[in-house]
Amino acid sequence: MYKLVQTSSGLCRLLSGLSLGRVASCGLRHRLWTGPVRANRGDDLHLPGETVIDATAVQSATALWRKEELLERINGLMPCSAEDLERIYKVNRKTLRNIPPKAITDNVALLLERGVSERVILGFPKLLSIGTDDLLARLQIVQGLNALEDINHVAPFLNLQQSVLQNVVAISQKENIEHGNRLYYLRAKTGVEIETIARYLATSIRVYKVALEKFQQNLNYCLRHLEPLDVVKHLSILAYASSSIVERLQMLKNSPLQKVKPWMIRVPNIALEQTFEKVLEKGSDPSFKDALTELWFENHVLKRIEGVLDCTEEEAKNVFDAAKGAPPLLDNIELLWQKDIRKDTILQNAPTLAAKKEELASKVATLEKLVGLRDLNDLIPLCALKPFQVAKIVRTMNNEELPNGTNRIYHFADRAGIEPAKVAAQFSRRMFMFRVPKESFMQNLDQFIAHMDRDDVLADLWAFKYSPAVVAERIARAREVRGKKLMPWMVRCPDTVLEKSLQITKENGALLGENETIVEYFGRRLGFDRDVTNSIFLKTPSVRNVRITKVKKVIDFLLEEMGYSPHDIALNPRILMHSLQTTKKRMAHLEELGCRPRSLIVVCKSQRQYDLFVKEWLEAKERRKKAQAS
Repeated sequence: MYKLVQTSSGLCRLLSGLSLGRVASCGLRHRLWTGPVRANRGDDLHLPGETVIDATAVQSATALWRKEELLERINGLMPCSAEDLERIYKVNRKTLRNIPPKAITDNVALLLERGVSERVILGFPKLLSIGTDDLLARLQIVQGLNALEDINHVAPFLNLQQSVLQNVVAISQKENIEHGNRLYYLRAKTGVEIETIARYLATSIRVYKVALEKFQQNLNYCLRHLEPLDVVKHLSILAYASSSIVERLQMLKNSPLQKVKPWMIRVPNIALEQTFEKVLEKGSDPSFKDALTELWFENHVLKRIEGVLDCTEEEAKNVFDAAKGAPPLLDNIELLWQKDIRKDTILQNAPTLAAKKEELASKVATLEKLVGLRDLNDLIPLCALKPFQVAKIVRTMNNEELPNGTNRIYHFADRAGIEPAKVAAQFSRRMFMFRVPKESFMQNLDQFIAHMDRDDVLADLWAFKYSPAVVAERIARAREVRGKKLMPWMVRCPDTVLEKSLQITKENGALLGENETIVEYFGRRLGFDRDVTNSIFLKTPSVRNVRITKVKKVIDFLLEEMGYSPHDIALNPRILMHSLQTTKKRMAHLEELGCRPRSLIVVCKSQRQYDLFVKEWLEAKERRKKAQAS
C-alpha cells in the first residue's frame, strides 16, 4: 500500500509537468504553487489537492515544445536535413526564449520571398533572430546597392545596423568604380568567391569609409606582395596609410620569413621584430645532450670572459647571466674591446652583449656618427635599444643645434654635473626625452636644476613632458610652502595630490619648530632628552616615516584622554604607527570590559592576536570570580 501511494504521487507530478504545454496553449489560468519543493525521500506525502510543479521541468517542457514547433514550421517552408534544422535551432535558441517560433519562420518566408536562397539562409541562420520589420527594412536598403547582381551576394550585410547599411549604400551610389561597387571590384581583382568576400567585407565594413583612390591603391599594392585570399581575410589593412603599407612590405620583402602575412602590416614594430628574432635565432643556440655538457660549455665561456676582460669569476658570471648565455657573447665582447670600450662599461651594460654581432656592430657604427661625440663609452647604454631606434636617435640629435655643439645627452650631463653614461642609460629607458621639443627640454632642465636635486631630476624624467609654463607654475606653488625641498613628481602629479601634499607640509610646519625633526618633536612632547629619544627610535626606525600630524593626534589621545604616561608610549613606540581609529575602537572595547592593559603593545596586535588576548583575559576574569565565590 505504501509503494502504491509513492507511485501515484510520482505519476501525478509527471502528468502535471507534461500537461503544461497544453495548459499554456489553451490560455487557461491556474494558480500554481512554485515555491521550494522538497525531494520525495520515500516518507514525504503531498497533501490532497496540492499541485506541485518543478520550475526546471516547466522550462524544459516549454523549450522542447517551441523547438518542435519551430522545426515543423521550417520544414514546411523549405526542405532541410536534420543537421541543418538542429543548427538553426541552436543559433536562435536564446531568441526563442522571448519570441514565438512563428516570428522566426516569418523571417524565413520573408527572405525566400525577397529572393534569398535556402543555402544562404542555412549559411547565415543568425539573420532569423532579427525582428521582421527590421529585417524587411534592411533588405530594402541593401537592394539599393549600386549594380547589385543578386541579393544573395550581400546576405552577410544584413547583420549590420540600418544606419551602417545606409552609409554603405550611399557611398556606393556616389562613387564611380569598375564593376559597380567595391564588392564586385574585389571579386574581379582577387578572383575569390563572392560569398567569401562578402563575409569578410561585412566584418570589416570600415573599408567602405576609406577614400576610393586610397582603397584601390592599397589593394593593388597588397596584391602584388600577398596572397589574394589572405588580403580578403584581412581587409582592414586597406584602411592604413599607403606609405605605412609600402614601408612595412618593403621591410618584410628582405626578411627571413618564409611567407608574409597581412597581419604583419598592422602589428607594432616591436611585435614584428620579435617575430624576426625568433626566426633568425632558430637553431643558433647550442643544444646539449646532458646537463654535464652544458655546465662544461658554461665554464668554458666564463674562462674566456675572464681572460678577455681580465675580471673576476664573479664578474664573469654576472656578465654571462645578464646576456643569458647568448652564443654571440664572446664575439660581442671582442668587438667592443676593439672599439676601446672600457671594462667597467662592458660590465655595466652586459645585457647588450646578447645581441647578434652584426646587430651590435651596426649600433656602434651608428653611434660613432653622432655629432659632438666625446667618448664612445658614454653612449654604449643606448645599445640596449633596437638598431632602428639607435639610428633614429642619432639622426634626431644630429639635426638639432645645442650650445657648444653638444647634443641632449651631453647638455644634460654638463648642466646637471652627472656622468654622460648615466644620462644615456636613463634616456634609453625614457625614449620620450629625444622627442621633447628642444626649447621645452632646455627650459625645463634649467628650472629643475635650479630648484631640485640633480639626481632626483635624472631619476624622474617624466616631468620633462610638461610645458615650461606649467613647470614654472608648479615650482612656484611648491616653493611657497616647501621652500627648497622640491621633487619632480610635484610637477606631474594631479592638482589634488599637490594641494594635499602642500597642506600636509603646512600642518607639519605648524607643529615642528624651525629645522625640527620628528625625533626632536617626540622627545619634546614626552619630556625625554636627545640620547633617550634616539635610542627609542633605533629600536623602531619606521616611526620616523610617520606623518607628524598623526604622531600628535596619537600622543594627545593617549596622554590626555586615556591617561597613559610618556613612559608607556616610550616602551611601545609602535603605537604611533598604528591606526588611530583602530586604537580608539579597541581602547573603548577594553574599557567597556573593565580591562586596562598594562602595555600598549596589546592594542598594536593583529586582529586575531587581539581577539585571543580578550578571550584569555575574560577566561581569567571568570576564574577569579569562581575562586572568590568559593
